[in-house]
Amino acid sequence: MPELIINMENIAVILVSPRYPENIGAAARACKNFGVKDLVVVAPERWDEEAILKMATHEAADIARNLRVFEDLREALEPYAYIVGTTARLGRHRRVFETPRKIAPHLAGLSQKNKVAFLFGPEHRGLSNAELFYCHTAITIPTAEFPSLNLAQAVVVVLYELFTSGRSPRLPQSRLATFAETEAMYRHLEELFDRIGFIPKDTRQVYLTNIRRFMGRLELTAQEVQIIRGFCRQMLWALNKTAPEGKTQ
Repeated sequence: MPELIINMENIAVILVSPRYPENIGAAARACKNFGVKDLVVVAPERWDEEAILKMATHEAADIARNLRVFEDLREALEPYAYIVGTTARLGRHRRVFETPRKIAPHLAGLSQKNKVAFLFGPEHRGLSNAELFYCHTAITIPTAEFPSLNLAQAVVVVLYELFTSGRSPRLPQSRLATFAETEAMYRHLEELFDRIGFIPKDTRQVYLTNIRRFMGRLELTAQEVQIIRGFCRQMLWALNKTAPEGKTQ
């Protein structure tokens, strides 16, 4: 069986609220180094196209000029089927499962038919818990005593590990559901859970977060998400049909 390497053209780098335009340019250069064409910037703190292009250099100017800018992270994530957060801060509420090298072979199969996004947080704080909430998994770059890396350095390390790893034989995987598709599924599930009184009001957010974590680990395909949404629709229809008079919603 031939080797199946990561499809770098299906890898995206998303910079969340970067503070310095020079780091955006350096990230564009890193993308060019490793064959990544999709660079996204969300809510940049300061925008200076000249500084971005200067740091990107002539070789990566096409990446810098074609990057997409969003103000809302949810909107930026919509096309991607698998989202990987990056963090240097570890703790009870930051369950990190992978390193870039460890996750790379797994992404070899996913990247054949799915768009995979890597989220990088702002230089001074990294990704927040709310931003990591949208990720299927989180990775950290192993360091010695000082865990914090420059934003562009972190992008280089992650893309290098992806580019050079993941060369063991793996079969291509089916297309996963995109962020937009899974968000629609979560809305359907939440509506059904509310209808049957499944979620306690005092721990609502905890329940919803645990459900997202569980479903995220399943790596649901687009077809599976449609099946779950169809089940939810049928259940809601049946509940409304059998509700006592005056109780139909």
